Amino acid sequence: MNKTMETLHSMRSIRKFSDMEIEGKKLEEILETTLRTANSGGRQVYSVVVVDDRKLLDEYFFKANKALVFCVDFNRWIDCANHLNHSIQVGDIRGFFLGNIDAIMASQTAIIAAKSLGIDSLATSKLFRMELEKVYKILNLPDKYCFPLISICLGYAKEEPEHFKGRVRKGVIHYNKYQRLSSKEIEEIIDEYDKEENHFSSLTKEDIQKEGYKGFLDKYFSNWDGSFPEEQIKDCYKKLKKVGFFEKM
Repeated sequence: MNKTMETLHSMRSIRKFSDMEIEGKKLEEILETTLRTANSGGRQVYSVVVVDDRKLLDEYFFKANKALVFCVDFNRWIDCANHLNHSIQVGDIRGFFLGNIDAIMASQTAIIAAKSLGIDSLATSKLFRMELEKVYKILNLPDKYCFPLISICLGYAKEEPEHFKGRVRKGVIHYNKYQRLSSKEIEEIIDEYDKEENHFSSLTKEDIQKEGYKGFLDKYFSNWDGSFPEEQIKDCYKKLKKVGFFEKM
């Protein structure tokens, strides 16, 4: 396994960061590497807000040393067009998807770059689960064609998870054509989540069964159906429409 692969396989989400500072030089290296990410048509329809305000980091970014907020953002592109006396249309869901792709790919590059420098991270969608008007005010985001998609918390781990969580392959990787799983394959995946060596839960299957569940996934689905509070969903949709991405629905 080469060094790049070793870096990728060593990554994990950190939720407790130490007080150790990230050097300015290393932060710039991360940002410069991030800018090398492939993007849609060379437009880079995303922006990155670098957060180093300690109060904001403590309140919104898991007390990390730095945070990078990746936004879908067409403002720079629109401003360039207007400056050259052109008008462009970006107010549709396809434009939003393109910006999503650019922002998410760039955020993953930042995570990998950081880890290659020994800096840990946590990727979180916490901001757009908050009251979005408040988020826009805190970060001074443009009122139109900009949406805070994902935040990368950066720092040095104060406490690392004891184990790497397993990853499911069956039903994730497909060759040539998408293949729905058979009942037997579904059962095999469910078993993967219950294997202690995969560390999906701090409890053993036996402990989970004592609680009245069949296993990890049965407990997971019994306690959360994947939905979010209705007010959060409405706030997110309302904001996306207001900033212009759903104008042409």
